[in-house]
Amino acid sequence: MTHDPHALTGPRPPHDGGQGNVRGALVGCGPLSAACLLRWHADRLERPLPPRGPLPPRGALAAELLSAQRAFIVPASGGQRAALPWDWLTGTNAWLRAQGPGLRARGLWGVRRADALERHLHRLFTAGTPAVGLEFSARLRHHGLLSAYQPGAILPATLLVDGSELHLAPRVGVGGVFWIERG
Repeated sequence: MTHDPHALTGPRPPHDGGQGNVRGALVGCGPLSAACLLRWHADRLERPLPPRGPLPPRGALAAELLSAQRAFIVPASGGQRAALPWDWLTGTNAWLRAQGPGLRARGLWGVRRADALERHLHRLFTAGTPAVGLEFSARLRHHGLLSAYQPGAILPATLLVDGSELHLAPRVGVGGVFWIERG
């Protein structure tokens, strides 16, 4: 049985493609996806976030978040960084507490939690709030901004940047959803 996809309503965040090189490696999908969400929320709240360094504002913010999220260079990846789901959440929140913009990061992840993830995605997308999806499986390891999702056992979701697919409840591995809210 297939279900109709549910698309994000309202204004979309900047896409999280085109990672910059920071300290000898790509900034990573975790910090870049968090930076895009933070910029989207800061614009709506009319609260400037501090761009620092020679990179464009999104990249400068991602460069700050990579340390907070403890993003590490994946061995034999050609210089790709990764952030673990708990580090995405705790690191983003630590950065937010230090900056004081009145926002907090939230997340839900785990093994085979499609029903709970779907409920959160429905709430977020109905409100027009963007979210980051996570798939860490034998097929893919990635955090990415979502443009749509389709209910189902593996909870397939469409990435905003290129239309490719994440499985938010993969058969083998871990999936999840992260978002930013007022806090």
